[in-house]
Amino acid sequence: MYNVLLVDDEPRTIHALEKNIDWRKCGIRKVFKARGMAEAIEFVNREKIEIMICDIEMPGGNGIQLLEWFRNNHKQINCIFLTCHPEFDYMRKAIQLRCYDYILKPIHYEEFVRVLSDLIGKMELSDNGIEMTAAKDWDKNNPEALWKSSYEKRDVELEIKKYIREHLVDNITVTDIAEAFHFNPQYLMRIFKKKSGMSIVEYITKTRLEMAQKILLETNLPIQEIANMVGYSDYAYFTRVFKKETGCSPRRFRMDKNNG
Repeated sequence: MYNVLLVDDEPRTIHALEKNIDWRKCGIRKVFKARGMAEAIEFVNREKIEIMICDIEMPGGNGIQLLEWFRNNHKQINCIFLTCHPEFDYMRKAIQLRCYDYILKPIHYEEFVRVLSDLIGKMELSDNGIEMTAAKDWDKNNPEALWKSSYEKRDVELEIKKYIREHLVDNITVTDIAEAFHFNPQYLMRIFKKKSGMSIVEYITKTRLEMAQKILLETNLPIQEIANMVGYSDYAYFTRVFKKETGCSPRRFRMDKNNG
């Protein structure tokens, strides 16, 4: 089980989370509470905190600055933001800082539990030996040999998927991923497709479009900004890809879902 830190300057929000979430059922051992950035840092330096549920707009330093401080100080904390502010700059920075998810207030508790449970499930996989560490002594000319020796210890498919989610806003390529994991690109593509049933490029596209659909439905952000947030700098190309995969344009998707 894990410890969670709730960070919000509004006592009502923290009280509502405590009251409406069955934390132990979700896999949480202890819930800590902080009302701002300085107090949150004190808790993290004093206690073992694995998950932070954090507001963005707070006095004395916002949630983005707090997560950035954790990243700069090598604190391995997973973050879910709860906020009334769907601004593009906030969401883009949250993605860049590898925030796990971004949920808008008022909180829909069933969705919150689903997101939290999904996060904890992935953390448990990691704790059971599926770690984001790259092999150091691989042979470029014989990647098969490395795989046979490390296969039982690593689930490369899950590692790659986690890496892609964390770098969704970047212009990532198969070569970038191969270098990050110290594997031959061709070999890595073959292994990923064998395990997942799709190519790495297909998974990147699928993940980007799933994130785009989520933001389209949960915010009123301009579609151009959403395209940028999920790694598409060319709006026209984003629209073509979206329509090819979903059967409708981003604008139509938003209208149909909101009116349905």
